[in-house]
Amino acid sequence: MSVPKLTYFDLAGRALGLRIAMFKAFGKDGWKDERIQFQDWKDLKPTTPLGCLPVLTLSDGKQMTQSEALTRWAGKKSGLYPEDDDAALIVDEVCATASEAINKAPQSKDPEEKKKLREEYAEGFLKTAFTMLSKRLDESGPFLTGDDISIGDLSIYMLTDMIASGSFDYIDAKYLDNFPSIKTHQDNVKNSPLVTSYLAEYPN
Repeated sequence: MSVPKLTYFDLAGRALGLRIAMFKAFGKDGWKDERIQFQDWKDLKPTTPLGCLPVLTLSDGKQMTQSEALTRWAGKKSGLYPEDDDAALIVDEVCATASEAINKAPQSKDPEEKKKLREEYAEGFLKTAFTMLSKRLDESGPFLTGDDISIGDLSIYMLTDMIASGSFDYIDAKYLDNFPSIKTHQDNVKNSPLVTSYLAEYPN
């Protein structure tokens, strides 16, 4: 029987939290982490359900997409998704907010225009999102729903890692300094046994 296969680019990006959840659910050898190069995307794109990544190929060969849905599936498989309905609602809210913060980031082929739009975005919706995420973290600790890490924490970590690593264009890593709770949370997640174990096996 084949194992689940997760297909994404060879970078952390929006698949970071999903990969960590897959690692928790299936270990090092119970799933395939397929990483493609950008030059290969043109040929692969027409074969995906919505023309985007990540894509999860289940053991029966069925292809599934939408990063939030895939992360929630992996969270349930791994025990990283709460059974309590209220806690699950908090996690769902945070996962959706982190995805929205990425999806709403303005784009432009002109670097100067993109820089201007991203700087405005940093003071607009992104600031609103981080303020809300900070509030949720302040209501609990050290993780989103208390002592146990969840896919909600991994979704926040996915977003903050993009900024801290410099891969969120024109949003400086120092932007996170405006949100102390977010920075503390980033350290808590990165230094957790789960993420430490993951990073020992995978580059990002």
